[in-house]
Amino acid sequence: MYDFEPESVKKFIEENEANKVAVQLPSGLRPYYSEIKKDYDEAGVKALFLTGSCFGACDIADREAETMECDALVHYGHADMGVPTSIPVLYVEAHMEAEPFDVLEKALPELRGSVWGLTTTVQHIDHLYEVKEVLSGEKIKSVIGDPGPRAKYPGQILGCDWGSARSVSGEVDGFIYIGTGEFHPVGIILATGKPVISINPLADDYERTNPELEKFMRKRWAVIAEAKSCQSFGVLVSVKGGQNRMSLAESLSEKLDKQGYDSCILVADDVNTEALRDFQIEAFVNTACPRLAISDEELFDGPVLTPFEAEVLIGDRDWEDYHLNGIGINFEI
Repeated sequence: MYDFEPESVKKFIEENEANKVAVQLPSGLRPYYSEIKKDYDEAGVKALFLTGSCFGACDIADREAETMECDALVHYGHADMGVPTSIPVLYVEAHMEAEPFDVLEKALPELRGSVWGLTTTVQHIDHLYEVKEVLSGEKIKSVIGDPGPRAKYPGQILGCDWGSARSVSGEVDGFIYIGTGEFHPVGIILATGKPVISINPLADDYERTNPELEKFMRKRWAVIAEAKSCQSFGVLVSVKGGQNRMSLAESLSEKLDKQGYDSCILVADDVNTEALRDFQIEAFVNTACPRLAISDEELFDGPVLTPFEAEVLIGDRDWEDYHLNGIGINFEI
């Protein structure tokens, strides 16, 4: 189902003369542990499987690997986004073997007569240009955007980088997303205001998601309005190498204090809402993974603002200029 690149793994181990290797798997790949482990057994090295979080290439466990005296780290399921590491790291992108063409064929009648931007995650990146060729053969125009600041490939999108979609949004009527789940299609809509056709290679049919930006904006304005009545703010910072935006957090905390709010900076590896309850803080500003404020807001006891929304609250930004904050796009690390 996935390409775990056994030869690349063995070559990486040999080149780095590694005797002990840390292996980092996202939750979706952990059921394939025994298949993956065979590559390390055949290479004659000790493999330590890390059980901590693995949310993306922003979440590299090089410190944990070093603590366990590993010579190298192999990170599965994500593409390198250039986060500096303390030990050698191999990124095994785990491309999916499932093809999207049967589902794409079902969607063709809805695609005709429009121009489409093509997007995907790294697991399906091998099929992106093949999809473009199929569409071209059907006289359907499509474009693939340049990668954003954190993406490795044209057309690739991340939960913190919609740059490839934004780069072509003015040229297209909508987007085709090749992949699974709802988070990325919703992110594309919020970043571009265009509809999305989701082509899930593991499903029997496609799905169309239309923009409901007014509903989303009303919800986010309600979050800001609720935060205005709060006095205490916790500015959330992640220590993960690809999420740490301490300078942004310090700036926001200082601005909140100047406006008469009582703020503090809360530092975590994984942001744990249970642990946050102990502080009895009324509202939060999220500078960690952008998903927290948008997808996981209901897990918090109080309102959770994005950096942009926090600056609307204190009067530094205009609501009419609303946009989602990606890491490396609107605010640098």
